[in-house]
Amino acid sequence: MEPTAESVKRPRSPELPTAVPGETNQTKAEPSSPPAKKAHIEPTASAPSDTPIKGVKVDVDPEEAMFNAMVEQNGDGSSRKSGGGKGPWGKGKGRGGKSKAGEGRSGGDMRNNQGGRNQGRPQREWVPREKTEGEESEARLPKKRCAVLLGYCGTGYHGMQIQTHGSETIEGDVFAALVKAGAVSSDNAVDHRKVDVQRAARTDAGVHAAGNCISLKMIVEPPLPEGFDNLADYVNTFLPEQIRMWGFVRTVKSFNARTAADSRIYEYLLPSYCLLPPGREDPLGKRLDASSPGWRDLLGKEAVDFVDAAPAFVPEEGAEGEEEGKLNPKNRGEFERRRGWRLDAKTLERFRALIAEYKGTHNFHNYTVGKPFNDRTVKRFMIKLEVKDPQVYGDIEWVSVQIHGQSFMLHQIRKMISMAMLACRTGSPPSLIPETFGPKRIHVPKAPPLGLLLEAPQFGVYNSRITDKRNGLQEDRDPVNFGLYAEKMHAFKVKWIYERLRQEELEAHVFHKWMRQMDCSMSAGLAFLNTQGVIPPEADQSKAAKEARKAAAQASNAASGEGEDGAAIKTEKDEVDEEMDSEDEEVDPELLRRGELEG
Repeated sequence: MEPTAESVKRPRSPELPTAVPGETNQTKAEPSSPPAKKAHIEPTASAPSDTPIKGVKVDVDPEEAMFNAMVEQNGDGSSRKSGGGKGPWGKGKGRGGKSKAGEGRSGGDMRNNQGGRNQGRPQREWVPREKTEGEESEARLPKKRCAVLLGYCGTGYHGMQIQTHGSETIEGDVFAALVKAGAVSSDNAVDHRKVDVQRAARTDAGVHAAGNCISLKMIVEPPLPEGFDNLADYVNTFLPEQIRMWGFVRTVKSFNARTAADSRIYEYLLPSYCLLPPGREDPLGKRLDASSPGWRDLLGKEAVDFVDAAPAFVPEEGAEGEEEGKLNPKNRGEFERRRGWRLDAKTLERFRALIAEYKGTHNFHNYTVGKPFNDRTVKRFMIKLEVKDPQVYGDIEWVSVQIHGQSFMLHQIRKMISMAMLACRTGSPPSLIPETFGPKRIHVPKAPPLGLLLEAPQFGVYNSRITDKRNGLQEDRDPVNFGLYAEKMHAFKVKWIYERLRQEELEAHVFHKWMRQMDCSMSAGLAFLNTQGVIPPEADQSKAAKEARKAAAQASNAASGEGEDGAAIKTEKDEVDEEMDSEDEEVDPELLRRGELEG
């Protein structure tokens, strides 16, 4: 039953009314206000927090109390609506709505009282769960809001963010290790949401991080076994070597790692042979010959001659067809040959000029998925971009690109790097990059995730706030500072990220295969690669442009007597680029809308 207008205007009662046994659904109660916050009582060995103390009402974590109250009402912890989802202090779920006696005063969406259920049930204080027979009673240690600093090699993991469907993630392993180390109680071990786990940057599958940050409520002083001086060292004993916890810091109660990070620094490493041009016989090279005559002259004779000096395609012995041999460069020794390529100064400067075009605030709708040009969230601020001098590591020369941005959308960095690489190796001018910020919709392939590395999120605004104690802050807190672990992080990067990256490229040829995929594309979707720096109509992937091309093809076929079937064949290439990156569309639209898939 909805509250009447009269009940809405009544003054709030200073205390929550207590339901009287026998009270029915029709009995109105005074609207209530939240109870006054009680003084916190630290548990002690003689009076642990899970043991009732006579004459003292123990203060509890409100989120934990709400969760247990829901379990008590529903029997399974699920949330069910009551009276249209109204809680005791206002509209909507939980706090903030008007209540009636007996309608879920414990907070949240409780079971509906209609049909006589829960009628007349008195309100009960939350109490710790009862121990089963033989179970030892342990003191409930206090939880504090903390920032956990860690690094990881993402190889073999389904990304950073913990998932409920069982996929192996970095955050999932870290949370399990904190539970085993006693930093998260067994009561909260079944659901990471009970301790409010958030991450500063969500990295995709296969992406690494020298530094990342997780915020949660954790036990900061759990009992440590003999031989361990700090919690981080103990937690690391429960983690694989490719994940390390550097340390943690107490934060203010409102700290959220994702929203408190004001910027993020990423690094992308690519082999220098990724900037070599496509060959004369490659479909991409032939397309450029038609659209941009003389494009090879802009790249330098040395690079062009190196590519054209590749051994001829020879079918594999015993292969079913010639094509299978052509697509496998292993029997030509091409993998090994390209590893010896060293970048020339002219190509490096051209690549730097392309990367520099990303600096500043731009519309990056073409560098993510599911975001239109007029979406306000596609405008992102790139603070600093730097292409470092190439370095030989092992037998491969690597180019490092450092990107410091305020925030990044899903796939944004990989698409930015891909566009710069493709433009550099095809002679496309730097002016092409600003064209991609315009309303035309193009398909930009993603560069391999193998080379992407999160250096560290930055917390400059938060650190200044706690240092200067602005906005009425009274608590003494340390800044979130990855610099304290710089030496450990560098050693970890060399061993578990750079070395793994080099080894995987040697064994799986990830970058080389990506280049071949681009060079062998016969789609018009890459027609934006040209020496004029313009996006031609055939490269426009917007719905309107596709419909216009289809209509034109149908009209042409009708005039020539081919019919609509011929039109379908002629427009089929419009979908090739989308098939190349079909995983772009395999994302949760709700998570995308809320920004949960951003880095």
